Amino acid sequence: MLMKLATRCLTPIEVGAGRAIGGASVLALLFVITRGRLTYRKCDIGVLLAVVILGFAWPHSIQPWLVDEIGSGLVGMSVGLTPLFTLFFMIPMLGQWPTLRQGLGVVGALFFLIVLMRDGFDHTVTPFELGLAASVPMSYSAANCLIQRSLKHLPPLELTLLCLIANTGILLSLSAFFSRPKVDPLAPWVTAVLAVVVLGVVGTGLATFLFNRLVQEQGPLFATMTINVTPLGAVLWGWAMGEVITSTQVVALLGILTMITVVQFGAAHSSPASVDAEASSANH
Repeated sequence: MLMKLATRCLTPIEVGAGRAIGGASVLALLFVITRGRLTYRKCDIGVLLAVVILGFAWPHSIQPWLVDEIGSGLVGMSVGLTPLFTLFFMIPMLGQWPTLRQGLGVVGALFFLIVLMRDGFDHTVTPFELGLAASVPMSYSAANCLIQRSLKHLPPLELTLLCLIANTGILLSLSAFFSRPKVDPLAPWVTAVLAVVVLGVVGTGLATFLFNRLVQEQGPLFATMTINVTPLGAVLWGWAMGEVITSTQVVALLGILTMITVVQFGAAHSSPASVDAEASSANH
């Protein structure tokens, strides 16, 4: 919804750069307040760059464009597929195979995904646009698995701050190559700017920091469970803003969420910090 408001006056790249700047600013402030220290190593730079491109630069630049082209409802629903793609990436990247329950959940989710995509075709959404929409959760999933595999040693605040700073540089550089469209002088600029500020500070900076903490402590599959509320919110906002939401899309969406819940039920485990605290309490 915030992206849709922002793209009334700004280009998709500008929206992505704005949210990166807002997120980096609030996390930099937290980093200074908590007297954080940089702990990354030179060998982390390559993986960090891959995470920035997959988990930040690509989705942050393509999502606003998709929202403007096909609506926030379908884009939001596609993001809810991140846990599904995470299952597939976990096999080659983390060496973790799904259990039977998880496998059944994946098959069920794929069925409802096909139903959802077919309904998208019925509403003039092109295969190219659907492919781009699917690329967002795919890139998120790959980035989350990279974090779990190679960057688990970095504090989540530092990790997220470094990624947002790098993403700011990438998107600001890209924005120089995209000409700005003609904007109506009466366009709601104040609303657009406020939308980018809230999207950057809350939806990008603080939310991504907490999400990366979940990835490191609980693993990428569990962390992506939090994304399951995104499609529900997107459908409600899309409906409130006049987008056409069909009953088939609602049923398919609920089916996907149900299957992902089946996959994730009872998956939480104690973080190392929690285990140490429990052991210390027991010794005393």
